[in-house]
Amino acid sequence: MLDKRKSKWAAGALAATMIYSGIGWSATTAFAASPFSDVTAGHWAEKHISKLALQGILKGGTGTEAGKFNPNKNVSREEAVLIALRFMGIEDQVKSDEVLVFPSELTIGNYYKPYIKLALQKKILMIDEETELAKKEKGKDWGKSPATREWITRLLVRAIGKDAEAKLAASQATSFNDDTSIDAKLKGYVNVGIASGIITGVTVTNGAGASVTKFDPVAPVTRATASTLFSRAESKISVAYSGQVTGVLLAMDANKLTLLHQDGVVKDYTISTSTSVYRFDSEKASSLADLKLYGEVSLISEAGGSIGYVEQTSDTAKVKTYEGTLTRVSTSLNRLTLLVGEDSVYYYYDPLHLPSVKDANGQTLTLDNLPVNATVKLLVDAVRTDGKILSITVNQSVVNKTGTGTVAAWSAATRSLQVKATATSLPENFPVSANATIKKNGINVAPEDMKLGDTITYEVKSGSVTSIVITKSEQPTISGILNAINKTDKTIQYTVNGELSAKFMADNVIVKIEGYADATLDDVYKGDPISLTFNDSGKVSVISVTGNVVSNLTGATISSYVSDAKTLIVFDSAGKKYNLDVNASTRFDLNGTKLTLETATPLISSKGKKVNIGISGTNVIYVSIIAKYSGTVTENNTSARTLKLSLDGSGSITLPYVSPIVEIYGSTAKSYADVRVGDQVTVLLNGSQDQASSILVQKTAQFDFISSDTTNNKLRTKRADGVVEEWTLGSNIVLQDESGAATTLGALNNAGLLNITFQGNTPIKIKTVSVSYGRVSSVNTAGASVDLVLPNGSTVTKTVGSTPLILKNNVVQSSLSTVSPDDRVEIRKDENDRVVIEVVPLLRKLYWYYEADSRTLNVKKETLADTNFSFTLHSQVYIHQGTTTLSLTDLRNDDAISLYVLRGKVFEIAK
Repeated sequence: MLDKRKSKWAAGALAATMIYSGIGWSATTAFAASPFSDVTAGHWAEKHISKLALQGILKGGTGTEAGKFNPNKNVSREEAVLIALRFMGIEDQVKSDEVLVFPSELTIGNYYKPYIKLALQKKILMIDEETELAKKEKGKDWGKSPATREWITRLLVRAIGKDAEAKLAASQATSFNDDTSIDAKLKGYVNVGIASGIITGVTVTNGAGASVTKFDPVAPVTRATASTLFSRAESKISVAYSGQVTGVLLAMDANKLTLLHQDGVVKDYTISTSTSVYRFDSEKASSLADLKLYGEVSLISEAGGSIGYVEQTSDTAKVKTYEGTLTRVSTSLNRLTLLVGEDSVYYYYDPLHLPSVKDANGQTLTLDNLPVNATVKLLVDAVRTDGKILSITVNQSVVNKTGTGTVAAWSAATRSLQVKATATSLPENFPVSANATIKKNGINVAPEDMKLGDTITYEVKSGSVTSIVITKSEQPTISGILNAINKTDKTIQYTVNGELSAKFMADNVIVKIEGYADATLDDVYKGDPISLTFNDSGKVSVISVTGNVVSNLTGATISSYVSDAKTLIVFDSAGKKYNLDVNASTRFDLNGTKLTLETATPLISSKGKKVNIGISGTNVIYVSIIAKYSGTVTENNTSARTLKLSLDGSGSITLPYVSPIVEIYGSTAKSYADVRVGDQVTVLLNGSQDQASSILVQKTAQFDFISSDTTNNKLRTKRADGVVEEWTLGSNIVLQDESGAATTLGALNNAGLLNITFQGNTPIKIKTVSVSYGRVSSVNTAGASVDLVLPNGSTVTKTVGSTPLILKNNVVQSSLSTVSPDDRVEIRKDENDRVVIEVVPLLRKLYWYYEADSRTLNVKKETLADTNFSFTLHSQVYIHQGTTTLSLTDLRNDDAISLYVLRGKVFEIAK
């Protein structure tokens, strides 16, 4: 427990501020682990400075020096003595009322005299040694003179009780390059200090350029060095410092650590983002993730009571492991019964600190749903004589879920399946039950008929796959030479090794040509080497041209066009000339709008016109007459005023600008300086196509759906800040459901949230967001999933990925483990397609009445000043008592109800 030793000071408040050479360094101020402004992150002594400051051994400043440590300031001898007494835990033995007489040669500050006397009594200082030293330094102030490395080593070796060892080692030479410079009377202490790991040598480069190690015995010791020396020495002495505890780490999250102390007491300790975390095997700062459960840790509290410093002092787990078959869980006796061999053995747990329970896949369980007759592994603490269960692992999966994914590995012989989950793109491994059904097109198929790459849906019960449906088979590809394409009959003819074959093409067949983003069947020619991909119906779904590669000339300048000869002469951006052939298959467009050769001829005959051209050899595949560019910003040189874009599939281009209009949704008065590398933008050119006139930054934001007007093509939404937006949608805006399939404006009425993508301030795509609300039944941190009980009573497994954004009380949490069974959560994706888990807070209220016209629920005020008494109901609010669904008419005046409110609307009412 926290030791509350009293500190006794030998002087008044003024003297107490003189610990640091007359500057305001408080003897009583406690600091958190990291607030010293002059000790930057990564400082070589940061760990030791943080620890000793919180232990009250070597502290920070007050007054004008508040918040500073002055790590490079030299430590005086009298300060070093005070630090040593605090280090030994005997500062409270100082007697300020005793008569103090010292030899005249020893000049000592009045505040420090009682401490020097105690040091002499404890024999960490010897009066004759220090008097002799003072005589040698005639004219110097003994107390205020800097403590040297060899002098403080002797002080510290005596403080840890190794004076006798030092005397025995006095005749031994050290290994340092400057061994002869070490005082012969202090050499034994240096030997013991080095052997004990308290102090080390200093590596320097000599005049010949070689590295040598020296001790540098008379170099002054700084505050940073003193912190390091005394911190290292703490392992050589047993002292209970005020505010410091040690124990075995049982559990941790972002807000607290749970420790088991030697006396068997289990206690939680509050931590914060300012808590410093370290390990025994490193001088660098660590994180909570680096701490090992069941190893030993040391905690030091700060002034407010929360923990300021955490150090793992040992990784060795203080646990014993037991394994057997679980036969009974007795919650009334706080006991598990295991069959170990032929014996039934009892193991007990602490009901106030329940053990963690997980299955073989890392899914979090409770004691109530532990499967009987399953093999389990128990970790039992080795601290208490009647060690309690700390964790339970079921040696099998108890996962119950359904999912979709792609077969990544499958062995019909061993019935082991690996699925790449659609939701997370992460692999999951399952055994397939011997009685599992595997179906395709509604018909049972043999296990061997399931292939790598097949898309499947599957059901898992108790960790084993019980049924599989193959929804899409991975089809082989065929490579050959194109002979002919008949668009009317939707057939393709090709040869493989000289043999002619034909296949039907799918209605939406895709043509892929490297370097050509919008290829069609018209861009494929007889003799082209091709690769064909088939759909589940055996029709060609993708035609990939493998030989012809389209080269892109971005920002080319037209020199001339000879219409009779269909010859187009252009210069690329580097000034290289190209004589190109236009043919019947050449495609033309103006900013994406298709043109015929006839309508395009006046444009491509205009000398100096900027175009993007795709060519294969000397054949022109396409000509795009440009007044805008779309791409990703790779450089914005605000000095030269040029913007470099990476264009999708067609290289890059650098565009100059002067004072372009810049549009970024949700922002006003933006300039070219606000355009960032990585932004997706559309740049509109001026009339002469030589400068950017407008830069429209693409941005996606999430909105609440309010209403849609299909007659006038209007959409009303609400932003996260409460601002209502209304848009009249153009015919070219893309509307998608949550899967990316096309949808209609009217269908948005069923949406709760929308992700709207803007080009500047103009919406260009609206996509519905899938939202799941329910009660958490279990959390699988290893498998990155949450089992959710929906309002309709069904349970679904939501895979959330490795980095979900978790919000609890509007605070971002660091781990999925902060989500607990019985929490109400909403799971959705944000505008960046990242999974968001928002824990919905509980409000306990007394029901008053309901206003149907406005869908407003009113509750009793808790005080006259209470303004939180009126709530709008969500359109699909879940009202229930236990598992019984209720209606609003089932609520009565003064009924105790629990409300779950999110984004200003009640999602659930529990009576």
